[in-house]
Amino acid sequence: MIKQFFRQAWTMMKQQRLFTGIYIAGTAASIAMAMTIFVILYIKLGPLYPEENRDRMMVAEYISMKFDDETYNTRLNEKHIEAIRKESKYIKASTEREANDLKKRYIITADGEKEKLLVPAYVDSHFWKVFNFKYISGRPFTEQEEHTPVAVITSSLAEELYASTDVVGKDIYIDTLRYSIVGVVENQRTCVENNLSGGEIFTPIHYSNYFGKMNAINRGFHRLIMLAESPEHCDSLKNEVANIFSRLSQGFGGLVDANSNDTTYELEIKNHWQLSLSALADEGFLETVIKYLYILLAFLFIPALNLCGLISSRMKSRMMEVGVRKAYGATNREIVAQVLWENMLLTLVGAALGFILSYFFVYKNCDWMVTLFDTRVMTKNIELESDVVFNPTIIGIVLIISFVLNIASALLPTLFALKRDIIESLYHRR
Repeated sequence: MIKQFFRQAWTMMKQQRLFTGIYIAGTAASIAMAMTIFVILYIKLGPLYPEENRDRMMVAEYISMKFDDETYNTRLNEKHIEAIRKESKYIKASTEREANDLKKRYIITADGEKEKLLVPAYVDSHFWKVFNFKYISGRPFTEQEEHTPVAVITSSLAEELYASTDVVGKDIYIDTLRYSIVGVVENQRTCVENNLSGGEIFTPIHYSNYFGKMNAINRGFHRLIMLAESPEHCDSLKNEVANIFSRLSQGFGGLVDANSNDTTYELEIKNHWQLSLSALADEGFLETVIKYLYILLAFLFIPALNLCGLISSRMKSRMMEVGVRKAYGATNREIVAQVLWENMLLTLVGAALGFILSYFFVYKNCDWMVTLFDTRVMTKNIELESDVVFNPTIIGIVLIISFVLNIASALLPTLFALKRDIIESLYHRR
């Protein structure tokens, strides 16, 4: 029976090429857009190398100061981070990274033959415990080397400057300061310049232009990235760090100097997903995701409505066929099954085309796509592997949603058409 349904569906597709083309094109476009949105969200939220621990990652950076009906923002400084690390019981691992300086600097080989302009990443030695970088050669710099000009670079930078990844022990300049390369790591899955693990060259934070300057020390230039024991401990970690900072802001240890008795301080602590989706610190995950689901449903629901109207118009032209089949004993269930199998075949063809379109669309436009939900993100030569774009879970979710909407768009007009009696259906064209 199913084979017969598919044979009839294939015959219908060849006979009604305009309808078939419009249906397949509409399905392909909606699936391509849905796949694009899911891929973007996966890039931002998925456990991609070297950020496999995103589900238990917290970030503290901004301090909100309120006094005299004014609000000012500043960042964490070294003393804040030192106190938080000392008192916290829920921080499994943490690292500090420079958050202010996005100025590009000249990266020059020791012989001066090649150079590149980019933004160095200034981090501490704990950076390598929070992010699971894979080493092609060498090692990370240690806590004892934080006051030594050393660097870890990515394989792409090593290939570009030295045409090899075997560069451990070689020297490299950042502007005029000479660094020794101690390690080469694999490129990140998404090379976003200002994300938490982004960068092509990593050096100790003590060599940042901000480090040691009095103004920077007072105002702060740090981003504290923390790992909780597990995703279930994230809320406990957030509350704990907020309470620690609250004590600091009351003058504990003289770490925060209040301008007046009415001054209040609040440390903004976000989950990784809140940072990636530009959500407010007090917004819930479901509340935030629903906003993006509205966009997804718009890409799927609007084409489904159009297909519903298209199928409804087509069913009017098939009323005589329905009447003949009823006269020869076909049940409503059999007629509905035939229409749904036809719809499924069209959806499968459209889905295949949609996945191909999404593949090329994502690869050709990924540099700006990841900025759709966060304009602060800066991208550079994003490298996506096929398993990121064609993730089985993403494909399965998109297919299920598409099939449900497409089946609904075919089922409603069919049920409405079957309400007519046999005589009315047979004389429909008269």
